[in-house]
Amino acid sequence: MIQEKDTLWTRVMQAKYGRQRQGLNLIKPVKGSSFTWASLAKASSILNKGCAWNIKNGKGTKFWLDPWVLQVPLKEMVTGDIPPDLEEAAVANFTGVDGSWRTELFSNLLPSEIHQKILSIAVGKLSQEEDRLFWSGTADGRFSTKSAFALLTQRPPDPSEKIWKTIWRLPVPERIRTFMWQTFLGKIVTNVLRYSRKIASSPCCDQCTNQPESILHILRDCPPALFFWSRHVPIQRQQNFFSDPQEDWLRKNLLEEELMASDISWPAFFSMAAWLLCKNRCTAALRGKTTALSAPTLEHSIMTKAKMWHDSWHAPTLIPDSRARPAARQWENIGWSPPLEGWVTLNVDGASNGNPGPAGAGGVIRGSTGLWVGGFVANIGVGHGGSC
Repeated sequence: MIQEKDTLWTRVMQAKYGRQRQGLNLIKPVKGSSFTWASLAKASSILNKGCAWNIKNGKGTKFWLDPWVLQVPLKEMVTGDIPPDLEEAAVANFTGVDGSWRTELFSNLLPSEIHQKILSIAVGKLSQEEDRLFWSGTADGRFSTKSAFALLTQRPPDPSEKIWKTIWRLPVPERIRTFMWQTFLGKIVTNVLRYSRKIASSPCCDQCTNQPESILHILRDCPPALFFWSRHVPIQRQQNFFSDPQEDWLRKNLLEEELMASDISWPAFFSMAAWLLCKNRCTAALRGKTTALSAPTLEHSIMTKAKMWHDSWHAPTLIPDSRARPAARQWENIGWSPPLEGWVTLNVDGASNGNPGPAGAGGVIRGSTGLWVGGFVANIGVGHGGSC
C-alpha cells in the first residue's frame, strides 16, 4: 500500500480507512473496519520497526518523525526541544539548493555521532526520484518472513546458524544428516530420555549397566565407542575430545577443517561413525541382545561403510552437483581509460576508517590525453566501506 499507491485496491482501502494518512502512518486501527484492514493494522507495528527510508530527493521523508538515519526516528534521539515549525518538516527542508546540509537546524539537537551519519547521506533535492522504503532487517533491503519473525520475537543472532548449514551440507547420506541434526538438538532416544518419560525401568546403559545411557555415552563414552575413537582421533587431541561437554564436542567435530580420516573429511567421517555407533546399539536392542558387535568388528564395519559412502558420494556423475564449488576467481588487470577527444572523465572513489567509520571521498577530472583538469576531496561523515 505504501509503495504501490496508485493500484486499485490501495486506493479503495485508503479512501475507506486511510483518512489522508501517508507513509508508515497510513495503516492505523479503525473501529468497525474489515478483517483485511484489521490484520494490516495488527502487523503495522512490525512494519514500523523494520522499515526505513532510502533518501532520494528528501521530500517524502519527515526529518524528525521517520526512521531514515537509524532504525528509530530522530525525534527519539534529540537532546533538546524541536522547533514546532520543523517537527513535521521533510528531509529536503534541511538542505540547501545545492543539496548541502543546513546543519544549523539540527546540529545542536542531536549527538555528534548521529550528526556525522546525517552528513554522510546525500540528498538530490532537484531529483525527480522519490524517497523509497526499504526493509532494514535484510542486507538487500527486501522483506523476508525470516527477518520479520526475528524482529517480532526480538531473537538475537543465532550463534548455531553455521552449524545447521554445516550439518545439511555434509557429504553423507540424507539419513545421517537428519541424525546429526536430531543429535545436536538432543532428540535421540536414549535410556536416560526413556526413563525420564517413565517408559524405561532404568536410565543405565545395557552394556555398561552402571552408566547412564545419554547421547554422549552412546556416541563417545561407551566402551565400543571409546575403543573406536581412541584409534582414530590423534593422540594430541584426545584429551579435549574425551572431555568436552556434548554440544561443544559436536560443534568442534562438525566444524573441524584440518583433520582427515582415511582420506575422508573429519566432519563427514565423524557423522558417519556416530550414526553407525548409534545404529549398532539400536540393532542389538531390537534383536534382544544385551551386547552389540565386538569393538574390533564394529570398527571394521564402520570403516568399510564410511569408505563406501565416501567413494559413492564423490564418484563421477552426469548430474550436475548443486553443491559444487563455484569457479575459481580470475584476476584481471584494469586501468584508466581515456575519454574521446574533447571530453573529460571524472573518476571518484571513497573510503572509511572502520566499517562504519569516518569517511571521505575524492575525485579527479582528466582529459583525453590524461592531463589533470581538476579534482576535489570531501568529508562525507560516517559511512560503510561498501558505500564509499
